[in-house]
Amino acid sequence: MDVEAEARSEVTALATSPAPGPASPSVPAPPRKRMRIGARALRIGAACGAIGALVAIARGAAPKNDPRGVADALGEAAGAKVLPEDVRWAASGGVIDDWIDGRWAIFLASDGTSAAQRGPQQGAGAPRDVWRARVRLSPEGHPIEVKDAHNLTQTELGDDHALVVRGKWAAYATSAYGAEQSVSLLDLDGEGAQNKAASLADRAMACITNVQRTGACGGVARVDVTFESPARAVGLTLGDASLRIDLAGDRAVQTAMLDFATGEATGAGAHAEPASHLPKRLSHWAVDTVRAVPWIGPAPIAWLEEKVFALRDDAKKLAFKVKGGGGDTDLAASTEPAAAPLDTSEASIETAHWPPPKITTIWKTPEPGEGEWEAPKMTWIRKIPGTDASAPSPFYRTYLRPDEERPYAKVLLVAMDTRQLDLEMEAGSEDPRPLTGPTGPGKLPRDPAVLNRVVATFNGGFKTEHGYYGMMVHKRVLLPPQPGAASVVTLRDGRVGLGSWGSNKTMTGLVGVPDDDLVSMRQNLDALVDHGQVNPIGRSLWGYSAPGKGVQTERSALCVTTAGHLMYAWGDDVSATTLAKAMKMGGCDYGMHLDMNPFHTGFLFTRIDDIKSKRYQTELLSPGMEIPKERYIEWAPKDFFYVLTHDPTPPGIDGGGVWKADGGSQPAPAWMPGLWSTHVEVSHGSVDVLDVESGRASWRIRAGAKDAPMGTPLRELSAEDAKRALVAVGLGVADARHPRGLATQGKLAVPMHGGSESGAIVVKDGRLAIVKAADVAPPDGDVDFAEVPFVLLDGVVMADSPGQTMMRAALGTTPEGRVMIARGSFASDTPLAEALKRAGCTRAVALDRGSHDPSLLHRAGTPNAPLARYDESVLYAIATPMKPRAFRFDAAAPVAPGKK
Repeated sequence: MDVEAEARSEVTALATSPAPGPASPSVPAPPRKRMRIGARALRIGAACGAIGALVAIARGAAPKNDPRGVADALGEAAGAKVLPEDVRWAASGGVIDDWIDGRWAIFLASDGTSAAQRGPQQGAGAPRDVWRARVRLSPEGHPIEVKDAHNLTQTELGDDHALVVRGKWAAYATSAYGAEQSVSLLDLDGEGAQNKAASLADRAMACITNVQRTGACGGVARVDVTFESPARAVGLTLGDASLRIDLAGDRAVQTAMLDFATGEATGAGAHAEPASHLPKRLSHWAVDTVRAVPWIGPAPIAWLEEKVFALRDDAKKLAFKVKGGGGDTDLAASTEPAAAPLDTSEASIETAHWPPPKITTIWKTPEPGEGEWEAPKMTWIRKIPGTDASAPSPFYRTYLRPDEERPYAKVLLVAMDTRQLDLEMEAGSEDPRPLTGPTGPGKLPRDPAVLNRVVATFNGGFKTEHGYYGMMVHKRVLLPPQPGAASVVTLRDGRVGLGSWGSNKTMTGLVGVPDDDLVSMRQNLDALVDHGQVNPIGRSLWGYSAPGKGVQTERSALCVTTAGHLMYAWGDDVSATTLAKAMKMGGCDYGMHLDMNPFHTGFLFTRIDDIKSKRYQTELLSPGMEIPKERYIEWAPKDFFYVLTHDPTPPGIDGGGVWKADGGSQPAPAWMPGLWSTHVEVSHGSVDVLDVESGRASWRIRAGAKDAPMGTPLRELSAEDAKRALVAVGLGVADARHPRGLATQGKLAVPMHGGSESGAIVVKDGRLAIVKAADVAPPDGDVDFAEVPFVLLDGVVMADSPGQTMMRAALGTTPEGRVMIARGSFASDTPLAEALKRAGCTRAVALDRGSHDPSLLHRAGTPNAPLARYDESVLYAIATPMKPRAFRFDAAAPVAPGKK
């Protein structure tokens, strides 16, 4: 076999998922430089060759001198299947180096155990990983021996393919779930600046880890490229200074470029993230290194940790007794935490149970501040821009002593007001270790719009190897969900849900949550608390600890209260059961275990002014937390959550003005605007737009005195609704010769009459939707509807013939649930539809059932307040106090007990 010919193979590749795209041109790699060998070098080489021959005899026969033989030898070394066409060669180190030490072969290998199918270009088989191994070559280029095989990617559920190699560079694509997920560039010469180890000890540890993972002390540098939208095909071309990435979508091919020198990606919505090799504490490095040794594994380490933690716990209890503890820590009459509070969020919805109520201690004599909530004293914590001094603190904190056997053990609680805060999550640079592509960035997003809103960060869950619990970040699945596992999800509308995953292994099946609305997800273990019950499934193993309550160590958790707020819990000397009791006492309906052990858990109040100049402030929740204060900002090996101030401002509009809180009355709380206004410039004038944030108003339709005169629909609001009316906008009066459908509170006044272009505003239980008139069911229960013409249907502006220039109005909805009313003086409704489309609406209707008063838009808190009744039919917006946005979710197909 001529290895030089193989080395001059493709530096371009095409991958498809599932359909092929256009191939990229092939660019040959430069041939290996030949060396002149002197007589002395020949003698040395002969001696080495003799030694090598003896070693080869001892180890067995050399690989066959053909591509199939080399592929089989590489597969044997990797314990996997390798095809000849999936083998590439890295740059040569010269004849002597290739003979003595070996030349790196870069190849794709699969274990053959998965039922997943490779793309049509690659044939059928299991998902592949990128490997490299040293192949000793004779001076003639014949293979002598294969050694040092290392899996560089370990993407069990992702197929690594389109492998291209040129000199020291290698690149490949990763596909999963029927789409191309990412592209990665490898520098085979070493990590370089990506290795953050500074001290001699850290560099020594990094070297050992790199040898263990990659076969070389210098390791392998990696830059991962992800895209705004997954593609169905990826073409890769390695040039002299950059990697070209061709992305084939359903309609067009886009091109991105990754520059070798800067590591930056441009074009096609590409985002490049260089990997980082972060230094570790000696103890954590030692544990991870020993765990990775195949013949040791995690079990002995878990046993040793259990013994160490048990000895430490015994020492603490003895020290407490020796100091005379216990005299003022007698238990109250009942040591059981109080029963979970009822869901009484409606009882005080104006204040949303904020701050939380005082928590009663289990001890006869409480310590100062125990169970009493207080706001953080840091004045630099950001609040929502535009909120006044009446807005409460978005955070409150307290502590409890829930362990009746250890009066000294405390659990700190941080309550988070989900009306004022958004929750996001990010993957670490090492964990979760994805089964479908590259790891996460391990730091906060660098988008200024995000950084300017960050107010807190805290730890995520376990390492991948400790359960393979699922994670998805902004629609990218790193690890698939584990059935029945405790999970936290974030939705497109900003809500946060906690609950147990169902029996499915896909990102679907949450009751009341449309599949497309799920944005991010993280899992860990089983529920610590569910419906107020501690450890509802009776789990005895909480993080490689002994059966029962588990070892006493540093632990953290996240829960949702019955009022709909989030709560973070942390203790430095607690069991999982103790942590669960604290959350139950705090009023949590559902709680999940996060990470455990020192250096892995922590909560940081955070303010960021400028990342580049390192102008940021952080403060730990407790001095006992051992995480660095720059964790999550600069680097994080494990996943984490970050908390943002909620921005109620509607999304920006191309060509639109600045959104301002509308001047009329606002729904409670007054310090959080729910109605906004702006104007949008269009080709024939200006459109005024009123925006109503989702959940800040409920809706009613009431028939006008002159509409449906032969029927008996409701024509006025109830007395309670009338007190809270925010907006009244006219819908018009349908001509008797051209009737349009109308119903109020489940009572049909006029049936639907329109054709394919006829739409309807449908209000059910106060929620508004725009649907096709043909899809409207007979009214039932608390349902209103009014038939009106479409002007925007599924993002397409409907054709509209020009008529008389007059004031016109249209109503649109966005996928996030915002409702917008556009008004302006035009000859047709088209400018209104265009303005609403640019504002994010996908459907819109003209507020015109026939004859109408084009100026009818009345606002509470202005001289033109809403009236009790009108001649034309009217759509009312009724103020709804803002509810907390966290909730407990249920799975459509829950896991049956004992079936996990």
